[in-house]
Amino acid sequence: MESLLNFKPKEGIKVSLFIGAPKHAGIITQQEAEDLGAKLFTYTYGSEAIGEQTTWYWAVNTEDDTILLARYTYFGPPTGIAAYDMLALLCNNKTVHAASLMTYKGLERFLRDNPSNPAIAASDNYTITLALDSVLEASNDYYGIALGREDLTLPCKDTPMSQSSIIRSIILHDIQTLKVLTQYTKAGHVNKSCHKTLEALLLDNKKVVEIEKETSIEVSDIPFAKMEKKERVIAINQVIDGSVREFLVMDGGDVEILDVKENGVDFDIYIRYLGACDGCASSSTGTLFAIESALKEKLDNKIRVLPI
Repeated sequence: MESLLNFKPKEGIKVSLFIGAPKHAGIITQQEAEDLGAKLFTYTYGSEAIGEQTTWYWAVNTEDDTILLARYTYFGPPTGIAAYDMLALLCNNKTVHAASLMTYKGLERFLRDNPSNPAIAASDNYTITLALDSVLEASNDYYGIALGREDLTLPCKDTPMSQSSIIRSIILHDIQTLKVLTQYTKAGHVNKSCHKTLEALLLDNKKVVEIEKETSIEVSDIPFAKMEKKERVIAINQVIDGSVREFLVMDGGDVEILDVKENGVDFDIYIRYLGACDGCASSSTGTLFAIESALKEKLDNKIRVLPI
């Protein structure tokens, strides 16, 4: 009985529902795309030999590159179904470019049952990473973007991720060890021959981070009121990056800092919403409150955010 009471499922309820009854799995036929007045675009990521293969089906309005309908077929571990199904839902009515900008943190948060509990076990983090990487690669293929050497290099047989994608994950999650790198990318999970290459990538990133720390402005150690204007803008963007920006980008929008002015004891920050956020109803209510609250908490409680 005690073991039953202490049992914790590997994934949350929402993830389990996606796995049990995915709503966006399947293909889009040429006729379906034509009925929507769209062009059918497909892209296959990975392979069954690796144990991870996804084919994206997008019905795209070629006039503005909006994905009118997104579906997928998938071969891989069950947790991946949840990641791809949520991602397919989020791709709908976004441009192909906007879909490629969706973030790990944003997708993982959408899969959570509540804000405080991770959606999946750490060992399955790579399923979210691969889902996002597949959309990025599909976007590059759609736009015909030329790929560099690191984009074409697959350093490990365990994962469909390119060397450039693995490097981005190392930077994004501040990965220090091979174990954590495997959790986020699946690289090195079985194929031990790539460990030296992966460790070299980790070491290269560590060196870059150390150099950046030495040369960067440590604005966090300076009270906001004593910062110069340039430092204030940097600090504001850092807080927004760590709080709401990724969710704005997930919805096809963003926010730009236009000016910072002292107004008596207050600091007035003038912002402009970009993309889908411009004119959105929540931009003047919930989003504005979230931005202002984060800035007050992290920088100065005399901050006021004023959208233009």
